Amino acid sequence: MQLETFSRGKSILHALDPRVKLLVYLPFVFLTALTDEIGIAAAMLLTGLLLAGMGRLYGGKLLERLAVVNVFMALLWLTLPFSVEGETIWRASVLRITREGLLLSLLITVKTNAIALFTISLPGTSTIIALTHAMLHLGMPEKPVTLFYFFYRYIGVVNEESEKMSRMLRARGFRTQTGIHTIRVSAYFIGMLFIRSYERSERVYNALVMRGFTGWFPMLEHFSLHPRDVAFTALMGVVLITTLLL
Repeated sequence: MQLETFSRGKSILHALDPRVKLLVYLPFVFLTALTDEIGIAAAMLLTGLLLAGMGRLYGGKLLERLAVVNVFMALLWLTLPFSVEGETIWRASVLRITREGLLLSLLITVKTNAIALFTISLPGTSTIIALTHAMLHLGMPEKPVTLFYFFYRYIGVVNEESEKMSRMLRARGFRTQTGIHTIRVSAYFIGMLFIRSYERSERVYNALVMRGFTGWFPMLEHFSLHPRDVAFTALMGVVLITTLLL
């Protein structure tokens, strides 16, 4: 699956216990999301880049994922500098750019890229099965974990169904335009996608019940801590504390 693009590898991160990666991931993401200081956000971005290097994730696939994230950041840069009140540093007629707007855009961009790098480098370097078992081992409730697994596992199926229906529409000569016909066809498309998804979910559920599924998955994979896991956790703890103190 595309969601597991980075889960296979022979790097240090790939060899770590998934429980350790989740325990390290959460505080770094929360700190990055909640901080209002550009210095801390920049430190988190640098840490994310170093983690990506440790995971040997450099290359086209990583840049492609970051490019998708930064498309939304580009839209943000087109609005925030002009809409946030503050010290004007550029003006043309009714348009003006404020210093506070630029700083806010920069802060959000840095934080978003840092969180994306953390997500790719830590949970992204484990398979969905390993992450599911790690969550259960950490004591998370079984129902949310099971829902997470099914969402992760079958979102690709829904996407494939959507692409197949799109190809059928194009084969019949449909082209997206601005008009009531396009709106009507799009509404039919979304409705049919929900119906097909529901029908597929019923078939999957019936197949699981026939195989003895009772609402949760037994933990077939167990983990054990190694010195590298302890060393990585200690190192990341030092990085986190140092960032907070500086």
